[in-house]
Amino acid sequence: MSAACSHKPHELTLALSGVEDRLQMALGEPSETGWTLLASREWTVPGQSVRFLAPGIRETLDGFGVTASAITRIACVRGPGSFTGLRLVLAAAQGMAAGIGAALAGIDLLPLLASGPGPLLTTPLHVLTYARRGLVYHQSFHPPSLTPLTPLTACTLAESAERMVSPDAPAHLLGSGLRRNKDFFADLTARAPHLSILPPRWDTPSPELLLAAAMAAQYAHAPLEPCYVRPSDAETNLPHIARQRGLDPDEAAQRLRDLGLGR
Repeated sequence: MSAACSHKPHELTLALSGVEDRLQMALGEPSETGWTLLASREWTVPGQSVRFLAPGIRETLDGFGVTASAITRIACVRGPGSFTGLRLVLAAAQGMAAGIGAALAGIDLLPLLASGPGPLLTTPLHVLTYARRGLVYHQSFHPPSLTPLTPLTACTLAESAERMVSPDAPAHLLGSGLRRNKDFFADLTARAPHLSILPPRWDTPSPELLLAAAMAAQYAHAPLEPCYVRPSDAETNLPHIARQRGLDPDEAAQRLRDLGLGR
């Protein structure tokens, strides 16, 4: 954790991310130059974020001698990514915002990741994050402006490769989708040397990037909408799960829709 405790901060912005393996938080306040990063914390705790998020926020605020009421804005990475991590962070943010009257904003993961190396590049940047076995989230950007070249989609490895190889122009790749499918993309870049994989350090946003995105986000006093892109594994496997429980799959799907949970 990094922190500067020489004064008692106010009008704080809290940025949170838990959509991939690493749980992150960044705390900042306005300054003459725009904003100042006061503190940041990271935990690599897949599946265990609930044990660390609220205590981590409380300990950080305690270090500055302030309570949660000093937070006026909360921004969350809203996906796509881990359904469990995403829901946990959004629920924590919305619960906190309801208690202290803070405004909320969502941050999209793939543009956030692109904002790291993107300003340093001049050729297309493809961001691929892990969705599930054999599936990645994919979006392409035009550096250095980071104008989206393609919409965000969930696609198979072969579909992702086709999107990148067909133009046959130099491009860079980054994201957890590459590391979790290492052999596939090693073979792809061997066959398509115009594609260059960036180092893993770009796969996770720095605290400064996370806070910068939070400072630039659009805030409102309304619930955050998650960015799921694909159905959850439970939805995909609903017919099998329903039959195991002696339920008709169509009836089970309708029950979910009636609860506002299905698609």
